[in-house]
Amino acid sequence: MGTENSHLMERYEKNFKMFKIKAILLEALVIILLSFNFSLAQEDVHKLDMTLGNADAKVIIVDYSSLTCPHCATFHEEVFPKLKEEYIETGKVKLIFREVYFDGPGLWASLVARCSDPKKFFPLVDLLLRRQTTWSRSDSQIEIVNGLTSIGKQAGLKEGDVLKCLKDRDKAKSLVEWYQYNAQNDKIESTPTILVNGKKMPDRSFESLRSEIENYLND
Repeated sequence: MGTENSHLMERYEKNFKMFKIKAILLEALVIILLSFNFSLAQEDVHKLDMTLGNADAKVIIVDYSSLTCPHCATFHEEVFPKLKEEYIETGKVKLIFREVYFDGPGLWASLVARCSDPKKFFPLVDLLLRRQTTWSRSDSQIEIVNGLTSIGKQAGLKEGDVLKCLKDRDKAKSLVEWYQYNAQNDKIESTPTILVNGKKMPDRSFESLRSEIENYLND
């Protein structure tokens, strides 16, 4: 656990230097990352999961994605819509979406996605992934924050609301602890990682996922 925490902190510290986070965000996130004590109660872990579909579905898909990961954006553009139409909206599959934080902007994007009504979470995630290259690739923290603010506004948030969410130390700390718990529990090392009823899928194509889903539905 200690080594894993150290590596996570090193990744964030490297990211802080790379993106030159402005003082107000840097102070909040440094405090978060240097105060890991994994105090998130186990019964609270799944309260942060965002879900779609039938709660009683026979098949549960867990999607571990980073909002700054290009492969995740591709998965959500090419594969996810088919899964949603054929299995989630028909009540056959429940989706659990769990963000992965490999960098600072990924955490900020998650804070923005969770900034308002939970019903807006998935539309915001869709916007963040579809427009990933326009907000996540800059070396300027101002441009990244401006990009996230712009996306938040499209979802009905005011600029002040977005900045307030980005500075929410308690929520950020809870999310990082939640991510770390899930990453350790499910051995998440890369994104996207897709689990079907607990089985990690090496092939994330729609055809492969459909085959696995149908096996469980027909069992």
